[in-house]
Amino acid sequence: MFNIFKKKPKEVPPFHELEKSEQKDQFFKRLSQWDWLDSDTIHVIDRNAPRMITMDPWPQLVFLSAKGQITISEFVYEMVGKYGRSQTVPEELDVIVLDTIDRLINEGLIALLNEQEVLPYYIDLPTSMQEKEKAERLMIRDNFLKK
Repeated sequence: MFNIFKKKPKEVPPFHELEKSEQKDQFFKRLSQWDWLDSDTIHVIDRNAPRMITMDPWPQLVFLSAKGQITISEFVYEMVGKYGRSQTVPEELDVIVLDTIDRLINEGLIALLNEQEVLPYYIDLPTSMQEKEKAERLMIRDNFLKK
């Protein structure tokens, strides 16, 4: 009758950069072990250099989401869903995600895949939640760790 309770659909930017990206349909996965530093922050163990990496919120969110199960495009639209109806979705959200993924790839912390892939035990779980012997055995088996 008056449509007082009819919800206005969320306005989503056109995401031109995402649409023209050759990576949009690729899955992304973590390549490094990680653990919680505190309740909000993780640290990543760089297997290519003797260092621990902490991240700003966006790279951390992308890293933790890099489970090899969703495409970059799906991830962008999942992030759209995090904005409430009264919040404006940033026009450049796709650019932020694509740039963050590129930086994490260049750091050797994530990789792109053409198909879904299940993360190995020692990368999927935070190191503090792993059985040390099991993780070590699997890392050696997978040539992730040299013995």
